Amino acid sequence: MVSEQAVDRRTFLKLSAMRAGAVALSGGGVVAAVVGPRPLGVSAALQGDKVELAFPEYPDVVIGNLADIRPGEPMFFDYPQVGQRNMLVKLEKPAEEGIGPDGDIVAFSAFCAHMGAPMDEVYNHEHGILGPCPLHFSTFDLSKSGMHVMGKAVQHLPQVVLRVDGQGAISATGMYGLIYGYPANLLKLDGGN
Repeated sequence: MVSEQAVDRRTFLKLSAMRAGAVALSGGGVVAAVVGPRPLGVSAALQGDKVELAFPEYPDVVIGNLADIRPGEPMFFDYPQVGQRNMLVKLEKPAEEGIGPDGDIVAFSAFCAHMGAPMDEVYNHEHGILGPCPLHFSTFDLSKSGMHVMGKAVQHLPQVVLRVDGQGAISATGMYGLIYGYPANLLKLDGGN
């Protein structure tokens, strides 16, 4: 029995692209995939002419509290792994995927989607943008899911999926998009194995 689940456009396109990539990698071999209920990282394991895709679960990590968030003052945290730096900010205007009473709290990767330059110091609160990037001037609209608006980047800034509980604790629960420099956001590199 197949269970039907509604997916948004972004999720549909991601899953379609991953399936096409898996078929291309397999050279016509068998492809197996497991799909979970939230945004997922992906890794592929080649076994002969078979490709298996694994969709590991992102960890739920408490990263702050609503009471501690000040408008325009970014808070930085690593997620989903150490070294994957992100920025949480209250924009003071509604944002796509925003949380909190005003739907204006969002978090994004602090590394440019173009070449991975750190963007810790280029948040513009007046316009709700991150950028311009110090390397090639890419700029991203944080109220529009990190949409690229200027510069050489060709994709959105990766966005952290957030959740707030009844006590005001803010948790990171996943990622939309691929963090620069990682073939999969949750890839564990253990000496090349």
